[in-house]
Amino acid sequence: MTGLMPIGVFARATRLSVRVLRNYDRLGLLVPARVDPDTGYRRYSVEQFPRAGLVRRLRELEVPLPEIAEILAADTPERAGAVIARHRERVAARAARLDEIAGRLEVVLAEPGRVSGWLEVYERWRGAQPTARMLVRTPLSGLAEVLAPGFARLFAGLAEQGIAPAGPAGTRYLGDDLDAAEVEVEMFVPVARAPRTTATVAAGQLPACLLAATVHEGGYDAIDTAYRSLGRWIAEQDRVLAGPAEERYLVAPASGVPAATLRTEIAWPVRPVPTTDQEA
Repeated sequence: MTGLMPIGVFARATRLSVRVLRNYDRLGLLVPARVDPDTGYRRYSVEQFPRAGLVRRLRELEVPLPEIAEILAADTPERAGAVIARHRERVAARAARLDEIAGRLEVVLAEPGRVSGWLEVYERWRGAQPTARMLVRTPLSGLAEVLAPGFARLFAGLAEQGIAPAGPAGTRYLGDDLDAAEVEVEMFVPVARAPRTTATVAAGQLPACLLAATVHEGGYDAIDTAYRSLGRWIAEQDRVLAGPAEERYLVAPASGVPAATLRTEIAWPVRPVPTTDQEA
């Protein structure tokens, strides 16, 4: 076969690195016209320039590699267009999200000392409560993606055992290092009787304790105000922390539920300051 070029020449001609070309070969996106069976050297043809250019442009537009594979494999323009439309919708949603963040940053930069209005904090006693629980480890930034399927498995596991929830589902943050690569989170559903432990459900118990709590209304982007309000209250009261932070989803996210109607109770177990006034 004549008219073939080595990978280095093809890389320079298409402005794709040799490393990227090898990866595209491995993924089946841009397979060499010929691979020498003895040396393993890759050879490309001039006829592959259009495909290489298409892949490069799609990557410049941040189309994920699996979707590029779908576009290249599409046997009709309609199928390729459907993949592109999905990516366009995703990019538009991300752009809207970035615009929202930029707007909030402008407010913060304009008023760097401004603190959102404080929320009312109250104390309540919580008796020991049996739960169905599940432990997950995830980066904090990915927690939202983990909760929905996790609670779906918990509720399904309870339904299989004929156990109904006895209150709103919630989470407990079992470590304070929220900047760690992964945080350990306990997802729980209060129940009237302990469930049988299965692959998806384990028996647990919320301890009896005094809670300092507040209720956040709306989406989770502004939930920091609730946590700051609890911190301010702790600083002003004769209380110290006595356990992990908890969230109870009084009105939980669901299809068709507007973000403005969500209600989340943030609660911290507390106890009076010890007489020795030790740090906690």
